[in-house]
Amino acid sequence: MGNLVGSLRYREPSTVEECDSTWETDSESEELQEQQPGDHLNITEPSNEADSKEGDESINIQNKDTRDSAPKLKRSFYAAKDLYKYRHSYPNSKEHRQPSEYRNLRFYLNTIPLIPDGIYVEEILTKWKGDYEQLEHNHTYIQWLFPLREQGLNFYAQELTQDEIKEFQGTREAKRRFLVAYTVMLDFFGLKLLDKNGNVARAANWQDRFQHLNECHT
Repeated sequence: MGNLVGSLRYREPSTVEECDSTWETDSESEELQEQQPGDHLNITEPSNEADSKEGDESINIQNKDTRDSAPKLKRSFYAAKDLYKYRHSYPNSKEHRQPSEYRNLRFYLNTIPLIPDGIYVEEILTKWKGDYEQLEHNHTYIQWLFPLREQGLNFYAQELTQDEIKEFQGTREAKRRFLVAYTVMLDFFGLKLLDKNGNVARAANWQDRFQHLNECHT
């Protein structure tokens, strides 16, 4: 009943401020943050103590004017709205599916392949680990390995529901494969899983992976 009432009260936010985030609305631009002391200031060496005092005041005023006039980076409204829906448990999501329609669970049970490539999860887990070219350039598998509660870029992937999440958590085979999938992606990023608590550390190949990812995504 609580979920039903909550969904009736839900109103889609129309501004960043309505997204009830704890983030600041604005942030200083990277250009300003990287600015060195004295940049863009016309500073002359004072001739005496009085001139020195006046010069310091002038510098402070110009620094303040520079900060006040610097461009601000606005938050993305779409990102803020996504986080709002996440925090409110996706109140408008459709929760009515039969267990036979749990496509994400069936994929992790290796009974159906991902669409559109027709690849089964077991093939990804056994043959793709360490195949960084495949993992980087194939863009259809990621939302099947790590499904969301909202529609992503792969429209063949199905959004998770609360009921399917519970079913997934109670299925040992699916959980085992999900853990392997997690380690495959950690390895892709140059990381490794340390324990059951979820602690991670740099893998032996972390420098090569970090350098590659930095070069490819900058």
